[in-house]
Amino acid sequence: MIFDKANVLVVDDDQDLSQFIVELLVKDGYKVSSVTNISDSLYKLKNDIFDIILLDLKLPDVDGSQGITDIKKVSPHSQVIIITGYPSVESAISTMKNGAIDYLKKPFKNEELLDIIRNNVNLEVKNNILNKLGEKIKAIRKEMGIKIKQLSARSGLTESSISMIENGKISPSITTINKIAMALSVHPIEFFEIEKHKKWAITRKGEREKLQFENTDNALEYLIKHGRTSKNEIFISSLGANQKSFDEYITHDGYKFGYVLSGFVEIDMGTEKIRLSEGDSIFFEAIIPHLWKNPENRESNTLWVVTRE
Repeated sequence: MIFDKANVLVVDDDQDLSQFIVELLVKDGYKVSSVTNISDSLYKLKNDIFDIILLDLKLPDVDGSQGITDIKKVSPHSQVIIITGYPSVESAISTMKNGAIDYLKKPFKNEELLDIIRNNVNLEVKNNILNKLGEKIKAIRKEMGIKIKQLSARSGLTESSISMIENGKISPSITTINKIAMALSVHPIEFFEIEKHKKWAITRKGEREKLQFENTDNALEYLIKHGRTSKNEIFISSLGANQKSFDEYITHDGYKFGYVLSGFVEIDMGTEKIRLSEGDSIFFEAIIPHLWKNPENRESNTLWVVTRE
């Protein structure tokens, strides 16, 4: 699984390079800001939350090693990656001791920078999400009185695999998540519930939780997420060109209502395939094994409302 992109701060007095990095990261989906010195970076850090800081080792006001110390005092959670045109073993060791997590030599290739950010973002964020996913699966399983051995028999997964997933030790594929969900007779979206709201739930524009599927352009963006007490879900499914929602058919109690916001969607119910275009809608019993596909070469977006009895 791939999660929402990080918020990145570039600290470099080479404005041409800084602008290049900003454009590269924005194109890859990151939120990016830039400053030219440590003083301005500290002001930024006091007013915003940054996951990754790309820090030049040579700055006009403070050297990189001291800069890391100053940054960590203000924002200890931020991951600092050093970028420098003057690499040395001594500087690498010094910056690592002060709290940097990685070190990148100028000039660098685009993919080198993107990879180093992806790897370091995932170390912290992915582990957190995997733990919550595993805890949720375990809680649902225990609530239903199902043992790991029983879940293994129902899902076709090994007991050790299920145990490692529940303990956040491995990252399950979308197919594996679907198998567990079907074995527990729940929708896979329930595994990603984070908060429960007693009376109402508000999701502000730009703050919606988003689940990005690995190695595809597919995503689920939640308008409203409810817990197991409500059992209703509302989300937007975005499918890349010629992509499908899941690798295997899903089924659950209740009903599904879909409305095509843009593009085309083909609802696959095994023996029947129903093509919908922008503005079309569909309502059906979700107990019917189903998935949906994008049959075109451009992105499609569908609003789904799931109700359960």
